[in-house]
Amino acid sequence: MDEHVETKLGVIDSLSLGFQLVARRPWLLILPVLLDLFLWLGPRISLQPLFSRLILPMLQMPDGLPEDIQQMITFSQEILQQMGEHWNLLSLLAQGVVGLPSFIGSQVAVAAPWQPPAALAVNSVGGALGWAVLTGLGGILLGGLYLWLIAAQLRRWRMDEIPADETATAPPGFLRALALTWLRLLLLSLLFLGLILLVTLPISLVGGALSFISPTFAISSMSLLSMVTVSLGLWAGFIMFFVTDAIVMDDVGVLQGVWRSANVVWRNLWPTLGIALLSYVIGAGFTLIWDRIANTTWGTAVGILGTAYIGAAISAAGLAFYRDRRKRWLEAAASRVV
Repeated sequence: MDEHVETKLGVIDSLSLGFQLVARRPWLLILPVLLDLFLWLGPRISLQPLFSRLILPMLQMPDGLPEDIQQMITFSQEILQQMGEHWNLLSLLAQGVVGLPSFIGSQVAVAAPWQPPAALAVNSVGGALGWAVLTGLGGILLGGLYLWLIAAQLRRWRMDEIPADETATAPPGFLRALALTWLRLLLLSLLFLGLILLVTLPISLVGGALSFISPTFAISSMSLLSMVTVSLGLWAGFIMFFVTDAIVMDDVGVLQGVWRSANVVWRNLWPTLGIALLSYVIGAGFTLIWDRIANTTWGTAVGILGTAYIGAAISAAGLAFYRDRRKRWLEAAASRVV
C-alpha cells in the first residue's frame, strides 16, 4: 500500500481502492442492507391523507394558463399523488446529510413477498413534521455510523499488513466518537437547512406578491428564479463535496470541514469534478440495472445487495481521494511555512 501513499491517487485509483476495500470488508454492507430490509418488509408511515387534504388542492390550476405550464402542473400533481400513495416517511432514514446507499429508499413501489399495511397514516402537518424530525435524526446517526466505519477501515488499510478475513471490532472511544460525529453532522444539516430557508423564503414571498399581479408572470418569474437558485446550489454543493468526509476522516468541526472541503476542491477542481461525475454515473447506471429487475422479489433482493456494494465502494473512494489530496495540500502549506 506504500505506493498508494507515495503517489497521488487519481480518480480511477480512488475508485479501485474503494472497491478493493469493500470487497475485503464485506461486513461494511450490513448496515445499508439491514436498513433496506426494514424499509422493504417493515411497517410504513404514509402521508396520503395529508397529501389528499392539503398538498394537492394547492396545485389547482387557475384559468387562462399557457398549455406548457398546465402540463407542468398536471405532472406535479401526478407525482405528488403517487408519492402520497406509496412513499414511506421512514425512507428518510436513508436520506440524511450522509445518505446510506438504499435501493428501497429511492423507489416509489417495489415487489415484496408481502406488503405490510401502513402502521401510521399521518394527516396533520404537525404530525408529519414530528415524524420527519425523528427519522431525520435517526438518518443522521445511521449515516454518521456508516461513514465512520468506512473511514476507520480506510485509516487502517494496509494490503500487506491486514489479512482479508479480519473481523470488525469497535475501537476504544467508539461511542464518544460516534456521538461527536452525529452532533457535527446534525449541525451541518441545520446549516444546510438554514441556507435553504434563507434563499427560498424571499423567493416565495416575491412569487406570492407577483401572483396578485399576474399568475402567468409569477409562474414564469418563479421558474427563472428557481433555475438560478438551483445553479447556485449546485455550485455550493460542489464546493462542499468533501465536507462530510472531512468531518469524519479528520475529526474536525463543521466550519473546519467546510474550509478543508473548499480548499481540496479548489486545488483539485478537475479531478474532483471527475470523481463526482464518475461516481454519479456508476451509481445511476447500476440503479437503472437494478430497476429493470425490481419487479420480482429476487430482483429486489439483488438490487438491495448491489446498491449497498456500489454505494459503499463509492463512499470509500471519495474518502480515499479526499484523504490523499488533503494530505498533499497540508504538506505543501507546511513546507511553504518552513
